[in-house]
Amino acid sequence: MRHERRILPSLAVVIAGIAASAAYAAPERTDEATIRAGRNIAVTACISCHVVSPNQAVSPVLGHAIPSFEEIANRPDTTAESLREAMKVARWHTPELAATLLPMSRISDVERAQVVAFILSLREHRD
Repeated sequence: MRHERRILPSLAVVIAGIAASAAYAAPERTDEATIRAGRNIAVTACISCHVVSPNQAVSPVLGHAIPSFEEIANRPDTTAESLREAMKVARWHTPELAATLLPMSRISDVERAQVVAFILSLREHRD
């Protein structure tokens, strides 16, 4: 019984360490629900300036020459981190509009991650 009391706490520490290292080393997992949530946010918050999906029925009304999400996704330097950072500080680039933060810069980190997952899902598969 005494031997079991010493082993159980040690075993718990080992299991916790393995679980923590597996979670840390696991790549970002993007599931369909996350991508769908990101698309829903993009359609609500970004559609005025961007073509957010290839089959978008409504053209953007603001921001001329702003790239589509598909174009952004397929840039060689686009990463999840670069998208997250760009969305945090996104501002109007048209002189007629106030230099205020865009709606994308005001969403939560979770919502931002969902939009990033959606944008990256538009990336063409490269072999």
